[in-house]
Amino acid sequence: MSRPNEPFERDEVLDKPGLVGARWWHKGLAEAPKDASRRNAILVALGAVGLAGFAAAIAVAGEGCSDDDHEVQRKRALDMQRTFGWSFGAAQESVTFDGESKKPFDQAAIARMATELRPADEAMRAYYVPALFESPSAVPTLVAQGDPAPITPLGSVLRPIFTPAMERAYRSGKALASLLLAARTAGGLRRDIAVIVDLDGPESVAFAAGAAEAFDPVFTFDNWPHPRGVVKAHQTLAAAAYYQPLFARPHPGPRATMFVLDRQRLSPYSDDAAQFDNRHLARLPSADTLWDRGVRYVLYVVPTEADTTETDDLNDDLVAYRMRQLHVAMMAASVFAPDPAEARPANATEDWPPHYYGGSAASHGWFWVDYPWGAPPRPAPVEPAVRRPGKGYVPMVRATPFSSGGAAGGTPPVPDGFGTVPVVVALGTGAILGAALSRSGSWNRASGGYGG
Repeated sequence: MSRPNEPFERDEVLDKPGLVGARWWHKGLAEAPKDASRRNAILVALGAVGLAGFAAAIAVAGEGCSDDDHEVQRKRALDMQRTFGWSFGAAQESVTFDGESKKPFDQAAIARMATELRPADEAMRAYYVPALFESPSAVPTLVAQGDPAPITPLGSVLRPIFTPAMERAYRSGKALASLLLAARTAGGLRRDIAVIVDLDGPESVAFAAGAAEAFDPVFTFDNWPHPRGVVKAHQTLAAAAYYQPLFARPHPGPRATMFVLDRQRLSPYSDDAAQFDNRHLARLPSADTLWDRGVRYVLYVVPTEADTTETDDLNDDLVAYRMRQLHVAMMAASVFAPDPAEARPANATEDWPPHYYGGSAASHGWFWVDYPWGAPPRPAPVEPAVRRPGKGYVPMVRATPFSSGGAAGGTPPVPDGFGTVPVVVALGTGAILGAALSRSGSWNRASGGYGG
């Protein structure tokens, strides 16, 4: 205010509330007692700023935050998301669902996802990881100071997706199921074959959906989506939402077991400022567990014939399976394809065209030649013309970041820093203030916490 007898003088022309708040914030800090701690000064300034300038106040606090007040620690990413919300450190950001489906979608079904997608076989529920399917309905228990806006619930932004890659994977899974259904024994559907599907998340979900008539899926997605997630888990979640009605449908009778993995779980990660480390490891039963269940054959499904080695976190397990006398083989999902010579029937359904092993109805039964786990059908099938290197796959011991020195089954050892994020922790109280900007420990909460 000007003095009563002096003319008014314009100091600044500002039309952004944040800038006004920043001026008051600086003034509040300047008027704080000289011996006050930075944190007490913040409280003094807040009294002057009020809620209108809170975001700008946080920005200045971040720039001047002393190393004496806080330190940067690494915390498990999923723990931080469970506590502070799925977009921890990026509250004002969201995700994009490439391939969004236009079919009607029951939003209320999201809350049932973790239950409806669990294995029917109760013995296999110990290996089911529902973390991803719980994320849409999860409610944060705390609010991070570094997130200037409330976090929008993931369930309200989730949209199902359906992509051409998912369609191909679905038909490939259906083709594999048809082979098992055709190889029924006198005792019913064979359960001595276990399948591990290791495709990109959405395609793995689609493959499992196509195979659901013969295989009981065990999902192992141990992460949550994040706007800056190095693993695009929101796409996997959206694929699961698309196929949820199919998975929820009753499937009478016992089925073989199919472990469903996201091949992107070990995606390259290098930059704390631009990426959120939501990577995770696969978890499979031990060799003894599978043997005791009557499993004698393990089929490891990879994307293409160019993939000839298992992912690093599976080496211990697959080697242990081989040592336990389980027959372990690899198969590319791309070996399944439609038969170009097959004419579309008049009563074709949306599942047409069917896919076949080797891309031909005549070669479909050759699966049982490449994988001699059952008698080939009659008449004798034709050998496929496509490359099939996976049939000769043998898992061998090799050094990986996840090697356990011979132990297998359960979760592999986790390297330091894997699946963690840097957070700012207040000294003395241990309170988590927000997500750090980078490995250097600098922190700028004005941008929404994590990243800049």
